[in-house]
Amino acid sequence: MIDEESTKRTGTPITWLSYNVWQFGPVAEDVYHSKWKGLNKFSEFVCFDEVAEGNFLVKPVVEFDDSEFSELDLQIINDVIEQYGHLTANQLVNIVHSENSLWKKTKQRANIHFSEQNKTSTVSINFAELIKDDSFKKTIYYCTLENLEFQSTLRT
Repeated sequence: MIDEESTKRTGTPITWLSYNVWQFGPVAEDVYHSKWKGLNKFSEFVCFDEVAEGNFLVKPVVEFDDSEFSELDLQIINDVIEQYGHLTANQLVNIVHSENSLWKKTKQRANIHFSEQNKTSTVSINFAELIKDDSFKKTIYYCTLENLEFQSTLRT
């Protein structure tokens, strides 16, 4: 929800994580799989303790450093936490499944059908759809994306 809200306000998500359409909502697979031993791509920041079978508690490894975020980023994060932080998982799923949500539109467009055996998909959510009618924000989005992709090639 933070990345959606940031894209609506600024033209770019905060994390630039890739989210796929899964049964209960958008899922960043890198985050989801991090709870399994040896797969934590964020181990320098958080660890995952299994408190019950299949239920994990996310714990910080280091103190939060807000220097990676702008004041606007922090405001968006706080606004989203204030608006949604008190809701249950089921309430959040209902919001994500609402008729005009980006998740629902992507699911319908890709003709995804979930079942007991099929709870995931490889279909990505495109945050640029949130700003499709705002040419200025779209330009910001695609220029930033291009820059991030270019920087990624320099690291490999």
